[in-house]
Amino acid sequence: MKKQSWLIAASVLAGLVAAVPVTSADDSATVIEQVSTSSQSVSTSDRVQTTSSSESSSSEQVTVKQNASVSSVSSVSSVSATATTTVSSKPAATTPTKVAPVKNNVVVAGVYYLNDKPAAGTYRGVVYGTDGKPFNGTQKNLMYVAGRLANKQLVNGKYYVGGKLSQGVYEGKQYDEHGEFVDGGYFNGYYYENGVKVTGLTRNGFLFKNGVSFYGDLNGRHYEMGTLFTGNLNGVIYKDGLKFTGNRGGVYYKAGKPFSGVMSNVLYHNGRRYTGYHTSKFNNVITLFKDGRLFSGTRNGVYYKSGKAFSGVLNNKLYKAGRKYAGYHFATVNYASKLFRNGSLFTGTYHKSMYEAGQKLTLVSRKAFPVKNTVLTNVAGKQIGTLKAGTSVIIYSGSQHGMLVTTMAGKRLGYAEDGYTGLKTVGDFGPNVVSTFYYPEAPVHDLYLMAVDDRLVQFDVIKNLKTQQKTHVAIAAMHGQYGIDTIKIKAGQKLINWHAKYQTNQNGRWPVTGGTILTERTAAPIKYHGKIYFKTTVIFQTSDEHYKITKTKLVTGYVPLSYLSTGFKGGAFGYYYLGGK
Repeated sequence: MKKQSWLIAASVLAGLVAAVPVTSADDSATVIEQVSTSSQSVSTSDRVQTTSSSESSSSEQVTVKQNASVSSVSSVSSVSATATTTVSSKPAATTPTKVAPVKNNVVVAGVYYLNDKPAAGTYRGVVYGTDGKPFNGTQKNLMYVAGRLANKQLVNGKYYVGGKLSQGVYEGKQYDEHGEFVDGGYFNGYYYENGVKVTGLTRNGFLFKNGVSFYGDLNGRHYEMGTLFTGNLNGVIYKDGLKFTGNRGGVYYKAGKPFSGVMSNVLYHNGRRYTGYHTSKFNNVITLFKDGRLFSGTRNGVYYKSGKAFSGVLNNKLYKAGRKYAGYHFATVNYASKLFRNGSLFTGTYHKSMYEAGQKLTLVSRKAFPVKNTVLTNVAGKQIGTLKAGTSVIIYSGSQHGMLVTTMAGKRLGYAEDGYTGLKTVGDFGPNVVSTFYYPEAPVHDLYLMAVDDRLVQFDVIKNLKTQQKTHVAIAAMHGQYGIDTIKIKAGQKLINWHAKYQTNQNGRWPVTGGTILTERTAAPIKYHGKIYFKTTVIFQTSDEHYKITKTKLVTGYVPLSYLSTGFKGGAFGYYYLGGK
């Protein structure tokens, strides 16, 4: 019906076109083109060509465009009828103009058109925005990406399903119901970091397993709610995940429980130190404790050291199983063998040997006698008596208090100064510097005299005891920077001047030769008018740098034994022995 109306209108227009005046070139061209086209269409065929080539265009819209054209032409026709006098019956020759089709409800180059303009709308399931392009953003609380609902994808870091924020897993990462990435928080009862359930320590130090707070033991430590546990759990005390060992509130714990037993040499009962005396097995030995500590001391007649009945030497006492050793026993004290009797260091005679404080003494002589009255002292060095000259005694060496003197029956008398070994200090001379005893058992009976400084040494040698004829011996030593430079000796008519030779090294000058006054071929002592004398030969002995010895005889005669005890100013006159029987 519409097509017929259109054809009738076109026919009417064909007869009127020649009489229509044109006001502008553009309008004229348009109308002429339309009319000519319409006339040509009517004459050649019964078809009408529309301006829109798209069959999908809205018929209603298209209709609106057509009515507008007809109206326009009618208007022109009515104006023309009043103004024109002559109309040619033959249409004017025109050039056909190609008309662009109208874009309506169509997508062209990715843009959606309605009524030939980009517009918002939905076309084939794609939503377009007002600029005609696929819509990106939120519309009616739904998220669109390229015109379609965001579905199982991230938009601006949030997860969408069906256009709505939603929970889910995207590329292995968990998102919550708000589409937010789960990192460092709980979701559905599980703890996530970086979108995955945590197994291990979190950034803030909590322990999880598959997203759940860890309870239990791991690597020797106990965890509660994912943290190292500190506190009481089923009667066991923990600290930082470990069963506690140590003192807490006055109670000692081991492996989390109050300790009973010995720890660090302390005895505990239910975590507290035992009070009073108690025995306990410690290091496989029954041990005594007092107030929790290893006991040292005597209890019930038994001596304990560090809780054990002591065996050995302590404070010069010998113990066996805590009690003093009965009888005679030897034990080592300071690397030396000592004799004990009933646990104490023995002093006395044992198997014909003399002991003092457990130490065996050396027998010097069984037939000794002092050559003059000799002072005796006790162990403290205090004088307790005087031994008369010529008294027969037994003498022992080895005591730290001096030479032990006993009677011939073995009764202890005291100690005499043990000075036979020589000078105390250089230039320190006087009584008892050397031994005051004569030992007939000694294999050698030689006297010696040493001149050690520049003092004068003088003594008399009696050539004949009956006539008391004497030879005076005088020795003078000249002292140099590093030793004796010159010794002058005069014995009767004999005079000797001896000079020492020196050599020098990095330590200074030192003598390469030496000279000594001594005796030799000394006979056994004799008594004459109650005094004891030695018959001997006094000589001066020297040696050179090649150790060649030269001896010069000074005098032969009798020397009083008293010289052994009095000594000499400037020297020492002594009795030399090699031991005894």
